Amino acid sequence: MTSTVAEVRAFMEALRKQAPGLEPYNPKGAPRATESGKPLLAWRLKGTGKDPIRVYVNANIHAGEVEGKEAIQQVVRELLQGKHPALRRSLDLVVMPAYNADGTDALDPAIRPWQPNPTESGVGRRENALGLDLNRDLMKAAAPNTRWLLAMLGDFDPAVVLDLHTTNGSTHGFHLTHGPACTLGADEELLAYNRRMLVEVRERLKAEGMPTYDYGNFVPYRPTAEKPPMAWETYDAHPRLLTNYPALRNRLAVLSESYVYRSWPDRISDTRRFVLACLGWMVEHRDELRGQIRQTQARWADAWSHGPVSLPLSAKLKLVERAAFDWVDPIRDEQGRLTGEKSRTQLELPSYVGFEGQDFVEVPAGYLIDPAFLPGVLPILQAHGLKVQPGSSRPQHLQILHFQETGRKVSPSAYQGVFTLELQGAWKSAPTQKKLQLAWKPVDLDRALYIPLDQPLGRLAFYLLDPRSTDSLVFWGAFHSALIRGDGMWGEPPRFPILAMGRGDVAPISATAMPPSRAQE
Repeated sequence: MTSTVAEVRAFMEALRKQAPGLEPYNPKGAPRATESGKPLLAWRLKGTGKDPIRVYVNANIHAGEVEGKEAIQQVVRELLQGKHPALRRSLDLVVMPAYNADGTDALDPAIRPWQPNPTESGVGRRENALGLDLNRDLMKAAAPNTRWLLAMLGDFDPAVVLDLHTTNGSTHGFHLTHGPACTLGADEELLAYNRRMLVEVRERLKAEGMPTYDYGNFVPYRPTAEKPPMAWETYDAHPRLLTNYPALRNRLAVLSESYVYRSWPDRISDTRRFVLACLGWMVEHRDELRGQIRQTQARWADAWSHGPVSLPLSAKLKLVERAAFDWVDPIRDEQGRLTGEKSRTQLELPSYVGFEGQDFVEVPAGYLIDPAFLPGVLPILQAHGLKVQPGSSRPQHLQILHFQETGRKVSPSAYQGVFTLELQGAWKSAPTQKKLQLAWKPVDLDRALYIPLDQPLGRLAFYLLDPRSTDSLVFWGAFHSALIRGDGMWGEPPRFPILAMGRGDVAPISATAMPPSRAQE
């Protein structure tokens, strides 16, 4: 069986009674429960040595992918038993085994029938009680779980975040796949260091007999003998994903994806081995790792003293290497379980496991948010830990810029409960004139929210607030009442709810939306 929320709590509390050091952890100001009242439970195990490195481990964000939930409980038990003394000394660890508490307890043997499941309990649901995928919520922060995690990132401030999953699709020869943050607009040197960490972990595990590789899927997604694999592609670069989000906060992240077709005990064991290998690498490199984070923060601060700062609005997959793969042509039963192999073919394929930015635009000095939207927007900005000031503190020597829209796309169906809005356009010194449009008056500018971008989380602020970002609050519907006017809305047109501060008439190279890519599983 796999653990329920109550069983996780009972296990962790039993560990607390047997060995000192493990304590419940609640970030300051964070929600304590989900929408349905399920508790959000985490524990902290402080290092016994000097200056331990802080690491957060998240499991069960998709509650049908239960291996990480069990593996991290095993890791904590082993640390308390003294089995990994170097890790026990040098890690300050926070773990949340059942992040999607709603999905964790909604166990059903009929869920994910294609994987060998714990037969008595089955596994939990992918989404939360509201039907939202918590691994798409990091930017809009609609769920209490997400606001708990954002509070943890501000309060505990881990150097590295681990996110534990199980794959869905491609039949390959790896026991586990993994990925670093590959975030649109994040610091390139930090992303390269993040990748280096996992390449070195991969080589260490390979030497120990455990084959792993970058997370992804074959292209085509379900190859056949007639259409065999031609390439390997990773997941997308949006910061809405938990593995990607920390990079916009100048931190590292690790995605773990156990291989769905291995046995239930093997998937737990593989995840445990991978987590321990990653933790071991972090401990061995903790001074270097901290130095990388400091340098990343310094580069962003320094960029503002050397002229305009630019960031990409989209990203495209990048060929990183050619790599060896086993392609398994599977025999499946009626439920999709792999029961045998028609063949196993060794291939060398181009591996697209990185991204490069495109559609770069100049970043403004900051954004002004219409005070009418303060009740809905301010809590989200505060949850992300952004510095928010009154509009009266804006730099008076800079121009106020208005967004000139050149194109838009409203999604034809709801995504994560939202009919998303993609905008194209540029910031101009003169507003677009519409008859009877509500004007910005000096008092409105002073009462607005001002979010400067020359702050430590300035990259995050840009992707949350620039109207062209496909993970912005505009995209996620926070301003729909002003920006989407349909039949029956007969009033005079409202003003565009976001202004920018900076040079006038700043035009982007282009502002195309990010091309679709297979989402993280």
